Amino acid sequence: MSAFAASGIRKAFGDLAVLSGVDADFPAASVTAILGPSGCGKTTLLNIIAGLLPADSGSLTGFPEAGFSYSFQEPRLLPWLTASENVAFALSGAPGDPQALAGRAERFLRSAGLDKFAGQRPAKLSGGMKRRLSLARAFAYPSDVLLLDEAFSAVDLKLRIELMDLFSLLWREERRTTIMVTHDVQDALYLADRVLVLSSRPAKVLDRLEIAAPRESRRYGSRDFAEFEERLYEDILG
Repeated sequence: MSAFAASGIRKAFGDLAVLSGVDADFPAASVTAILGPSGCGKTTLLNIIAGLLPADSGSLTGFPEAGFSYSFQEPRLLPWLTASENVAFALSGAPGDPQALAGRAERFLRSAGLDKFAGQRPAKLSGGMKRRLSLARAFAYPSDVLLLDEAFSAVDLKLRIELMDLFSLLWREERRTTIMVTHDVQDALYLADRVLVLSSRPAKVLDRLEIAAPRESRRYGSRDFAEFEERLYEDILG
């Protein structure tokens, strides 16, 4: 049995039905990608899982007791704090010895290649550095579940692959249960252990795809996954 699950999740905003009985398992210590057409309710499902939105009906297993950390498309850094202070601020509510937490913040900044920029405020960092800092901050917080909402989008291909490689590096340090929302099939095939495809709105789970290949052996855009890629595009495009 999976540590985390959603069962029969329904959500509407007024007369607009968004989710229609979503059932999904999220295996512990794995990466699950959620794909689907734009506006189908991917982020709404993520917000329900995180407890930021109530579902109209259905149930969650494991999630109500879990701690969460987040990384979004926008870095959402505090501009008046330095890079190290942004990570430390995220850890300020975490349980544990303050000295150990400070060491944890330093470790993830170093893993993200930002230790030399620890004293710089966000305005002095490049766009790529801000995104890397956002990932380091999300991993530094000792959560049970990591949620990524289009965390690798709206950047050029080179930076996107660099960010996903950083994610893989940080994930190997602590194999966090991760749920990532993306609109990109290639991103899902590059990072995920499992892909869930949502239908158009009102969304339900249209397909589930298990990817057994080790993440370390994958290449972005590799034709090794051509069959999976074709299946996912057929799901999304109908």
